Amino acid sequence: MPSINAIKQRRAVVSNMKQAMKAMNLVATAKLRKSRERWGNTLPFLEGTDNIMLGAAKSPATAGNIYVKERGSDNKTTGYLVFSSDKGKCGSYNINIGKAVIDHARKEGKNPLILPVGSRGLEFFLSQSQNIHRFIGSISETPAYEEAEAIGAQILEDFGNTIDELYIATTKYHTVLNLEPIIKPVLPLSLRFDINEEAEPQEMEYDPDVDSFLEYMAPMYVNVQIYGAMLEAALCEQAARMVATDTATNNAQELIDDLTLLYNRQRQSIITQEITEIVSGASALV
Repeated sequence: MPSINAIKQRRAVVSNMKQAMKAMNLVATAKLRKSRERWGNTLPFLEGTDNIMLGAAKSPATAGNIYVKERGSDNKTTGYLVFSSDKGKCGSYNINIGKAVIDHARKEGKNPLILPVGSRGLEFFLSQSQNIHRFIGSISETPAYEEAEAIGAQILEDFGNTIDELYIATTKYHTVLNLEPIIKPVLPLSLRFDINEEAEPQEMEYDPDVDSFLEYMAPMYVNVQIYGAMLEAALCEQAARMVATDTATNNAQELIDDLTLLYNRQRQSIITQEITEIVSGASALV
């Protein structure tokens, strides 16, 4: 059984850890609130851009467009732009999205190429011996549209050369306790058509024509898809960190309670032993 001093030292260490987790939890809670507000304010723009692009893509006139037509080559490649975190203390957030990508690549991907965003994702895929096409780098905790544009420029260059299909892997926010890894098709746009849905293009006029409109809109569409994924990934990261640090705080308190109980028992045992020795000594003198 550990000594009373060892118990006190361990309890002090756990208490310090509890304070650190509590502070991280408060920070994550504040960041979650701001991220949720930013995501909610941007969602109408993201959905509007998406609907306009898909409506144009369903026009029969764009069937042969490079951004619409699915490439039928047996050697085609599938790129996965994967959003993860740069920091830890967020539970299984990074592992869940990594496993979802690997599972999707095994079932539907063709010659998968991984483009990780965030160092934790890069570490995971390297540990799983996945084919890293390019490490995109890190993004800020408050993503800016300019970051999405920089990534989008690289993605469009790859799509024209080394990647035939592009998916974005991120985490969908339902509630703080319900975060769902999702793999969303981005290019070509035909991947997003429901096979049971008839093509119903929007009744819009395009100048000079719908095909030129798609060519013009493609970079914005890709940037918006990336920006939306960045915002939602940032939101889910803070939600996962808040839950993880809250759980760690509660676990630390339970351990402190157990150590306090053990400390009191050890202390009582020592006192009892000392009293017994005093009584025994006194009895021997009588």
